[in-house]
Amino acid sequence: MYSAILIAHIIISIILTLVAFYIVVRSCIGLFKRLVFSKFYDFLIPVVAVVLLYLELVLGLLLYYIHMNKLEDFISQTNANDYFSSRFWAIEHTILMLFAIIFGHLGLVYAKNLSSGAAKFKMNLLYFGLSFILILISLTMNMLRNA
Repeated sequence: MYSAILIAHIIISIILTLVAFYIVVRSCIGLFKRLVFSKFYDFLIPVVAVVLLYLELVLGLLLYYIHMNKLEDFISQTNANDYFSSRFWAIEHTILMLFAIIFGHLGLVYAKNLSSGAAKFKMNLLYFGLSFILILISLTMNMLRNA
């Protein structure tokens, strides 16, 4: 069960990273080349990104719950390092991803409520750019810890 959820979490994370990168690139192109704000490319794809962010939250909470239940049963002096190394998942990763969700959701709400296309592209670029940066930081920290 844990492995299946972990694999789903990783796959959705990769898809989410690619979608967020697309949103950032599309917003840059739209802002600098004065594209028309498209309902599909510039609104529905960010909706998909926010849905993926919330799905990642649910999967991440499930993984955390399962992992902590396993870890609590085996706490001893010999495996204390495993317990303390899980601080990354308990604190850093969780906080970064919560802010990524907040920024993604704010970007979606602000882009929806603005009237001009340039302002919508700016909001998408700002908020989904911040969300993308936080996702990359978290992925990089994960790779460096597990390399």
